Amino acid sequence: MPRFLQISKKDLFILLFIGVWFGVLVFVYLYMLPLLIVDHSLVSLTLSLFTATVVSLFFFFGPIFFLKVELDRLLSSGLTFGILLGMLYGLYACLLALLDYLSPNSRDAPTEFLLLVILGCALVYSPLRRLVQYSVDRLIFGSRPDYQNLLCEVSGRIATTLQLPDLVDILVNELPKGLQVTGIGLMIMEEKRSRLYPENLRFGSSLWSKSRLITLLRQGQQSFSCKRMVGDSVLSAELLEIKKAGFALVYGLQGGSLFAGMLLIGPRKDGTSYTSRDFQAFSILGSQVSTAIENALNFESLAGSNDQLQATFHKLVQAEKMAALGEMTAMLAHELINPLGIIRSSAQYLLSEQRSAEVQENLLQYVIEEVDSLNLIINNLLGLARHKPPKFRKVDLQFEIKDFVDKWVECEEHSEGVKINVNLPDTLPVLYADFKQLRQVLFNCVANSEEAMEAVGTITISIREIEQQRIEIVVEDTGPGVAEDDLKLVFKKFFTTKEKGVGLGLPVCRQVVRAHNGSIKLVNNQEGGARVIIRLPLRPLVTVGKN
Repeated sequence: MPRFLQISKKDLFILLFIGVWFGVLVFVYLYMLPLLIVDHSLVSLTLSLFTATVVSLFFFFGPIFFLKVELDRLLSSGLTFGILLGMLYGLYACLLALLDYLSPNSRDAPTEFLLLVILGCALVYSPLRRLVQYSVDRLIFGSRPDYQNLLCEVSGRIATTLQLPDLVDILVNELPKGLQVTGIGLMIMEEKRSRLYPENLRFGSSLWSKSRLITLLRQGQQSFSCKRMVGDSVLSAELLEIKKAGFALVYGLQGGSLFAGMLLIGPRKDGTSYTSRDFQAFSILGSQVSTAIENALNFESLAGSNDQLQATFHKLVQAEKMAALGEMTAMLAHELINPLGIIRSSAQYLLSEQRSAEVQENLLQYVIEEVDSLNLIINNLLGLARHKPPKFRKVDLQFEIKDFVDKWVECEEHSEGVKINVNLPDTLPVLYADFKQLRQVLFNCVANSEEAMEAVGTITISIREIEQQRIEIVVEDTGPGVAEDDLKLVFKKFFTTKEKGVGLGLPVCRQVVRAHNGSIKLVNNQEGGARVIIRLPLRPLVTVGKN
């Protein structure tokens, strides 16, 4: 359809006003004002009228047949231009009057005066034009959205919103008010499935993922107006369905790596037509929304994968606990029966007849030792079953290691014949860990070393930073070491070489270290003795529990 047949009555009226306005401006500024101010016109009356007529016809018919201009912008620029010229003429007339009053002979030398006026106008023109343009825009477009500020605000908010429900709430519930449109809708495409927002929005009866509209948008078409398309009945039907749902424009959300869907924009609240300025703003908005939705979908997918990983991990932990429960039952039948039998026999022996004080003391000592053995078994079992997720905090290793050694050498479990050396570098990186749990690991390692050395020897604790943002903690002793056949079994639950051991100390240590995403192993030194090597990441990824 020819462009002049698409012009509405309102646009024709605006064009008529613009044409008359510019024609009058030309006549006034070329003929009337110069005649009033400086007693002679710039051009003749005939030429002024002819120029004014040509300008009026150009500004009336030019946008209809030739120029694709925004009428609101053209009207705003015309008013701004006319007001500025009027202000400059007025300023010039006032200055002439003032000059004539102060010096009647000043008109004999206008060159210097005109130069000063030109310089003054050059200084104030730019800020004055912006002020007038702003005032005219406020007068004409006072109800239109301020796209510059609006897009900056919206861009900042949606760029930092990763939760899809929050993002949809901003776009569907808050943005229409800023854009001054009747409503905004979203269709988010996920493979063959689509989601519509607001959630009560419904339109179309076919599969949208295979629609003509989606196909064209995927191929790079940026937008469509919801109207009948000549020569494409399928596309027309789809666009008219969207129009019936209350929308006027459709923008494709083409992200960096996937096609996210469609942004649906309703008509203006005031019923006016959209301009090229609106289309430009909507295009920018569509690009920002595409990126935001792609980020939200990726975050949603990542969160879902993380939930599945957490669920799988907890299932594995539970399965491991159930397997341990079976081993525990068999172990308890052996480990608990013996101490309980000794306690019962001792009690029966004491009750059978009066015993001497020495015999009573010996039997009661046996009872106390066996109760302590039972208590050790139960505490180790509880430590394995009730392991809590670590609470990661910054750890000062220099302080914590020295504090651990100072407290260990003062406790009852420490043998005075064992010397403990601490080998630390001058500076250590910051470690994020639960040192309360790591302290228990160090306690078990040092206690095992002292017991293996039979109360005489040296223990060395050293720490160093290694590759891949990790640290290595080594607890080394001068004892006899571990039998080669036992090295592969020391971290197995209930395996022990001690006479009264339970076999849960090192498994608990491994459980703690693994919760820190680290590793622990026990090796023999070539020159004798054993060495426990613990490696921990400085910033562990939390896969067990929460911070």
